[in-house]
Amino acid sequence: MKRYTVTIKVKKEVAELVEEMIKLGIVENKNQAYNLLIERGLSEVKRMVEREKKVEKLVDEYLKKGLPYRRLPTVEDVYEVRKD
Repeated sequence: MKRYTVTIKVKKEVAELVEEMIKLGIVENKNQAYNLLIERGLSEVKRMVEREKKVEKLVDEYLKKGLPYRRLPTVEDVYEVRKD
């Protein structure tokens, strides 16, 4: 696996967590700590990306074909139901 060097800024909270991981012996160094954080969070990010792609696809579809609903309730409809 090829590795790349990247410079990033992280929140103080994250940097402190990385230091704690090293101190507790969970990882040996910062590289391992950040990679572990990224890998553990990667699946959640992938889920977020896939969900956003599906939303984008639906929006595009609705913009091209229109909404699949014929008569959506209006505010007046809701008020009428509440009156009863």
